[in-house]
Amino acid sequence: MTTKDEDAMSPNRVPPWPLASMTFMALAGALAGGAVMAFVAMLLGALSGSWIAAGILCAVLGTLGALTGFAIVLLVLIRDRVTASEQRIRTLLASADRVPSPHVASQPPEPASVEPPLARPPESPPPPSQPSTQPQPEQPPGRPLAPPAPSLFSRGFQRIGAWLKGGNTIARVGVLVLFIGAALLAKYAAESGLFPLEVRLAAVALLGMALLGLGWRLRIRHVGYALILQGGGVAILYLTLYAAFRLFAVIPSGLAFSLMVVVALAAAMLAVAQNALILAVIGFAGGFLAPLLTSSGAGSHISLFSYYTVLNLGVFLVAWFRAWRQLNLVGFLFTFGISALWRGGGYSPEHLISTDLFLGLFFLMYMAVSLLFARRQAKADLGYVSGTLVFGLPVVTFGLHASLVSHLPYALAWSALAFALFYLGLALILFYRRRSEWRLLAEAFAALGVIFGSLTVPLALSGSATAAIWAVEGAGLLWLGVRQKRKLARAFGVLLQVLAAGQLMIAMPDYLQPTMPFFNGIFMAAFGLAVAGYASGVFLSRLGAARASYERGGARILLAWAVFWALFAGGAEAGEYAPFHSEAGWLLLVPTLIMLLLTWAGRWLAWETSVRVAPLLGAGFVAIAGLALLTLSHPLAHGALWGWPALWLVYYHTLWLRDRREATLLPGMTPWLHALGLWSLALVLLPELPWRIGNVLDGVWPVLTWGLIPAALITLCARSPGVWPWRRHAPAYRWQGALPLAALAVGWLIWINLSHDGAPSPLPYWPLLNPLDLSVALTMMAIVGWWRETPRPYPVFAVSMLAALVFLWLSAALVRALHYGVGTPLDAAGMVHSVTVQMALSLFWALLGLAAMITATRKGWRPVWILGVALLGVVVVKLFLIDMAGTETLARIVSFLGVGLILLVVGYFSPLPPRGKESS
Repeated sequence: MTTKDEDAMSPNRVPPWPLASMTFMALAGALAGGAVMAFVAMLLGALSGSWIAAGILCAVLGTLGALTGFAIVLLVLIRDRVTASEQRIRTLLASADRVPSPHVASQPPEPASVEPPLARPPESPPPPSQPSTQPQPEQPPGRPLAPPAPSLFSRGFQRIGAWLKGGNTIARVGVLVLFIGAALLAKYAAESGLFPLEVRLAAVALLGMALLGLGWRLRIRHVGYALILQGGGVAILYLTLYAAFRLFAVIPSGLAFSLMVVVALAAAMLAVAQNALILAVIGFAGGFLAPLLTSSGAGSHISLFSYYTVLNLGVFLVAWFRAWRQLNLVGFLFTFGISALWRGGGYSPEHLISTDLFLGLFFLMYMAVSLLFARRQAKADLGYVSGTLVFGLPVVTFGLHASLVSHLPYALAWSALAFALFYLGLALILFYRRRSEWRLLAEAFAALGVIFGSLTVPLALSGSATAAIWAVEGAGLLWLGVRQKRKLARAFGVLLQVLAAGQLMIAMPDYLQPTMPFFNGIFMAAFGLAVAGYASGVFLSRLGAARASYERGGARILLAWAVFWALFAGGAEAGEYAPFHSEAGWLLLVPTLIMLLLTWAGRWLAWETSVRVAPLLGAGFVAIAGLALLTLSHPLAHGALWGWPALWLVYYHTLWLRDRREATLLPGMTPWLHALGLWSLALVLLPELPWRIGNVLDGVWPVLTWGLIPAALITLCARSPGVWPWRRHAPAYRWQGALPLAALAVGWLIWINLSHDGAPSPLPYWPLLNPLDLSVALTMMAIVGWWRETPRPYPVFAVSMLAALVFLWLSAALVRALHYGVGTPLDAAGMVHSVTVQMALSLFWALLGLAAMITATRKGWRPVWILGVALLGVVVVKLFLIDMAGTETLARIVSFLGVGLILLVVGYFSPLPPRGKESS
């Protein structure tokens, strides 16, 4: 039976290290490494006999030792966690394969002594006779969790104690004492001058080799300890060679360089043989630093890069056997970092070919290293790729290459194209192999190929061409992301289209001069953006439920994006290249074609959103075009004579298709969409017909159409012909469509009767038979006919409004008849002071009151009788306030006599309001 304590100490149950604990342990390793290397530096300083040199070496080597110790401890901790994780995964898989016995499964577990399934090996199931405290292979999910991990300090003391207690403790303490004694001996020899400098350096080198030998001997029993000794030995050898060449000039540069290469190769061989990453890193780092440490400033770049080629071949050979990402990064950073430093300081134009060849060779070598790393990771079922090499390598290489060839024409464009073809070819080869371990790397290479292909365009072509190609390329990437269900590809495709739009905006000032219709930079780029946006919307809409949450409205946004760029392309083209005096027609043709294309393309591609949104967009186009009429002398000018009919035809075509579909966008907007079409027709005809009639006739003729056109349209709405759209949308045309037109007609009736003289030139004026009065009568009949076909809300208000309009019209007709018959004035002041006009109005209003009261008495219309009495009261008041002021005695007498007789007739026939039909 396994207890908690045993479980905590089990190799399968390594408690997780918190982030802070790992950091503190790594810092402790850094302090230890710094102390050890500082001790070695003091030893070298003692051998040299110079305390200044000792201080410098102490600072340099102490820093390197601290970094090395930090890395070693961190790698050891990570290795422990990886090992424990692998063991727990294997345990979990084995537990999942086992089937527990019914007896064991039926026993209730006891939380106090139950072992977690991830911590206990599953190879020995408990017998049925064991008590309930026996650990179960499978337990319910509600059991207590494992005990917390030990604290930082307890864990550290446990590891230190285990290290001291394991193996030969006396020998390990002796090693430390030996280090201290050797340091004291070296210091004493330096101060006493017992040995020459060469002997002292050789002694330190022998110490390094001794550490290497000791570490090699202990590689089986104490792996971590042996690696630390070997790493320290390699570092001591490097630093001894550096001090012998640079500080004391004991050996020449060629010998120091050769010895450093030997040390680097030896370290690499030891690392591969022992699977020791840290030893390989130390060895190759020293190898890459060797030219810098031994350089005298007069070397050849060919020698330097040839040496780095050899070292990188070593990195490649190590990558063949080991998937060491850190070693690959060390080689990559040193190779391209030192190359960049040399490019900044030692490069001259005559070095172009050789430098570029070496750069390409380094690129191919580390491309091979990244492929080897991906292959070995795939074999381990990890599926990783080295992101730094895969994505950092082309960026760094292309950047260095660009700095070399940027002065050559189109060199960057050809270079980007070469990179694109190289990566796309690699991706195609890896995809063709159809092996799962290459899939991730193939997708990364394909993305890099697309990026470099996109970069080729602006480097070789103009800004507008770049925008067009980027837009199409972005649509292609989005299609690829839809096919492969990859969000990143879809996002990059949309981003590329946005960048294309930005590129077009930047390049637009260069293309403002007219060239030729359609085949110009602005139109091609904007049209490409529109097509790419529409295609992207189609692709994204076909994802369905597979779309991410932030992509739910993406298809509609892309559709709006496409419509915007289509309007931009068409508007710019029409405004720049339309024939003279036909600009309005071509501008109206742009939204017409967009609506038509949205409808037809949506039906062809089975994208319902495109078809459904077409009438809504058409309504917006019609409204905007109607507002644009204000800028023209008349609505059908400059080619709009054929532009408006085309727009109406396509607009109503989209409405017809909307009626044929069961599901529509904003179904409550359908009546208003039809009303908008009617309003736009009136908005075009109302200014157009007066303009055309005014060019032929004077007088009242041009203004008559402002009443007759609404009258004709509301009559059409009221009668509702038995064809589409009136047959299906009769209520919409009778109410939403005709109501504003009726209001406009009422306003025209009031205005025309109060302000116009009604001159029928060239015809003579006949009372009530002139064009104005006939038009007013027709308009009022149209309003009455429309009102009778509607639900007729507010009947009292409507009847009162109609009576007021009739009263106004007849009074104005009387005044105009007097004007053309006897020459009375038509202006307000003249009519007030004209006794003839006032006499006629008094008698006419009194007769109207008489007719209203007698009719009300016979019909039983009490409100009408009251209205007639009120009119007679107004007449009486007018007699005393206005007619009495007149100077013409005869007219005043006629007014009083006539009104008096009328009042007598009223008193006889209708003295009181009716009662019999009051309710009606």
